[in-house]
Amino acid sequence: MKKALLATALTFGMLSAAGSLARAEDAPQPPAPPPHGMHGMCHHHGPILSLDGVKLTSAQKKKVQAILDANRPDPKADMEQERSFHQQIRTLLTSPGPVDTTQLTALEQQITTLHSQREAARLNTQVQIHDVLTKKQLKQIADKAEEERPCPPPPPPSD
Repeated sequence: MKKALLATALTFGMLSAAGSLARAEDAPQPPAPPPHGMHGMCHHHGPILSLDGVKLTSAQKKKVQAILDANRPDPKADMEQERSFHQQIRTLLTSPGPVDTTQLTALEQQITTLHSQREAARLNTQVQIHDVLTKKQLKQIADKAEEERPCPPPPPPSD
């Protein structure tokens, strides 16, 4: 009798496990993570004028460092300002009653303006660095940029 109960329990357990595995195999699989270093999109992070591999004179190095030091953003202040805008948006969206879309749009515009100001400042820094470089150095940077691989095409949509 004990052997029959044990056999039944083992059979039932194996069938349950097999059924679970079959359902797991039939379930759609989540998309594979992107390859290391790829995040699904190709974003340029860092300076447009990459000075990697470019020989600078000591005077140029000093000038470039002075430009970078003078134009160094204050990320903490920028982050706090953007966080304040997001908190105001959160407050608007979590308050009972109708949402003041005019105020919401104004806050979103302030965030966009903040991003535009950061980008303009970054480009201004790049222009100042450009003015320190020689024609030969600029050509070297341009040639290096052309050699770099372009962004891979986006993956096809999964159906």
